[in-house]
Amino acid sequence: MTLQQLEGLDVKPLNIGNVPNKKWPSNIPQKSTTPQIIHTDTDKIEEVPRRRRSCFFWIILIGLILIGILVAVIVVVMIVTKLMITTTATITITTTTATTITTTTTPIICTPSCINGGNCTATNTCVCNALVWTGSYCQTPVHIFWSFDSTLQDLYNNFNGIGINTPGYSSPGYNGAGACLWLNQSLSQSVTINTTFLNMAYTSFTLEVWAYANSLHNNNPYTDNAVFGQFQQNIQDHSLHIIIRNQRIYLGFFSDDLQGNQVLYPNQWYHMAYIYDYSTSTQYVYVNGYLDNSRNLSGPYQGTSGAMTIGTNGVNAPNNYFDGCLDSIAYFGRSKNASEVLYDATVVAYLCFDNSSLLDSGPLLINGTGTSYSYTPSGRVNTALTLSGSSSYVQITGLRRLGTSSRSYSVAIWINPTSVSGGTIMHLSSLTNGAQTSGWCLPIMGLTSSGHIAIDSWNGSDVPITGPTVPMNSWTHVAATYSSNNGERLYVNGTQYGSSSGAYSFSAGGVPMTITLGSSLLGMGACNTGTIQMGQYQGSLDEFQVYARELTAAEVLALANP
Repeated sequence: MTLQQLEGLDVKPLNIGNVPNKKWPSNIPQKSTTPQIIHTDTDKIEEVPRRRRSCFFWIILIGLILIGILVAVIVVVMIVTKLMITTTATITITTTTATTITTTTTPIICTPSCINGGNCTATNTCVCNALVWTGSYCQTPVHIFWSFDSTLQDLYNNFNGIGINTPGYSSPGYNGAGACLWLNQSLSQSVTINTTFLNMAYTSFTLEVWAYANSLHNNNPYTDNAVFGQFQQNIQDHSLHIIIRNQRIYLGFFSDDLQGNQVLYPNQWYHMAYIYDYSTSTQYVYVNGYLDNSRNLSGPYQGTSGAMTIGTNGVNAPNNYFDGCLDSIAYFGRSKNASEVLYDATVVAYLCFDNSSLLDSGPLLINGTGTSYSYTPSGRVNTALTLSGSSSYVQITGLRRLGTSSRSYSVAIWINPTSVSGGTIMHLSSLTNGAQTSGWCLPIMGLTSSGHIAIDSWNGSDVPITGPTVPMNSWTHVAATYSSNNGERLYVNGTQYGSSSGAYSFSAGGVPMTITLGSSLLGMGACNTGTIQMGQYQGSLDEFQVYARELTAAEVLALANP
C-alpha cells in the first residue's frame, strides 16, 4: 500500500501503555503494553506507526541530502565566483601595468622626418626598401663614388657634380688608370652637388679620398684646404667641413671638431678617411689606412639643408680652396671599421675572376684587360682564369704605389699549372708591352726551368728567392711581400719559405706600373731576371691580389685558406 493510501485510511490513534487519569470502558479490555495489530476492512496494515516513522525518516534524509547538495552547489558557485573575481583582478593589474609602460615609453622620432618613402622604425632610423639607412634620407644605393676620370658624375648617377670656375683633370690620378680632379686654388675652382640633397644629419657616415696637394696652408695667413663640405649655417653642428687644417687632417661639424696629429706634406699622395659613428658619438680620422686620432662625445652633425661641395666649404671661405688633385672620393652611409679603412687604403687591385669577369673587386676599380684567355668553373674559389697558347695574358695598369721606390708591397695568387718547365706568372713593367727599352721591367713571380716557384725584386740588381717545386694540375697559393726593413719574403700555401732576403731599398720605375699575368710579352730577353725562366705560363690562375703594404704572416695564411 502506498503512502497516499495510508493517509486516506480512517485510523484512530492508539494510546499505547497506561495513560494517567484515564479510565477505560468496562466492556473493553484494558490494553496491554504489547503492541497489537489492527485490522481494517479495506486492507491489513502491520505496525503502522513504525512505517510512518520510516517514511518520515526517508523524507527527512532525502531532504537533508538535497540541502547538502544545495549547500555544495552554493559553495562551488562561491569558489568559482571568487576565482573569476581573482582572474579579473589579475587581468586588470596586467592591463594597468601595460598601460603604464606604454605611457612612459619615449615615442619613436626621426628628426628630420623620413623622406623619399622611408619609414621611421627607431629613433633617427629610417627603413628604405628593406635597407636600413641610419638617418633621414632614403637613398638606394647610399654609396657615392666620384672617380673623376674626366667626369664629375657619381658612379651611381645619383649625386652628379657641377664645376665652378672650370676645374680640370690631371692624368694619371692616384690609381694611374684614369684621372684626378685638378683644382687651382688661385682660380677658386670647386665642385658643387645641388641637384639631389643628401641628408647626413643624425647619422653615421664615412668619407674617403685620395689627395695630392700642390700647397698646404699652415697659418700663412690661411689655415684650411677644403676637401668636402655641406653648409647650412655656421652654428654648432650645422656646418660640415672635411678639410686639411694647418697640414693636419680635420673633421669638423662647427665648434664640435677633431684634428689629426700627423703632419701632411705637399706633393705626396695620401689616403684620408673621415668617419662619424652615430651609435657611439665618436669622430675618427685615418691617414693611409691607420687611425690618426679620435674623439668621443661628439656630434651628431645636424645640418638639414645645403649643397655638397668639393674643394671648398662654408668655413673660412673664400680662403679655403684646395690646391692640387683629389681622386676617388667615396661616401658611405655608415661608419667603417679600422680593418675596412686599411683595406680601402692599401688594396691596389683584386681580380677574383668570378662570373667570368676581369672586374676589379678592390676599392680603386682597376679592371683588367687581356687576350686569348678563358675561364674555368673549377677554380680554387669559384671561377678561375685559364691561360694557354703562345700569347695568352691579362694585365692591370696604373699601379702608382708599385712605381714608388722603397714603398712596401705584397702580391698573392693561386696557381694551377699544366706545365712547370718555366713561365712568367707576374711581370712588372713601366710599359704595357712589358719591354725595357726606355722603361723598367722585371718578372716578379714565375717558375724556374726545373719547376720551382721563384720571386724577384730589384735594388739595382736582382733580389731573387727560389722556392720549392710546385705540382702540376693542383692548386698552390703563392705570395711575395716586401718592406724596406724586412726585405722580400716568399710564402707557399700560407707558410714562409726559407728566410727573407734581408733589408734593402726597392728601386722602382718611378711611374705608374703594369702587372701582366702569364707572360713577359716583349720583355723576354730584354728584362733582367733572377731565377725565373721567362715565357708563357700554361694553366689556371685565381684570386689575384695586389697590396700597397707588407702583409703579415697571419694575413698571408688567411689568404691561403679561403
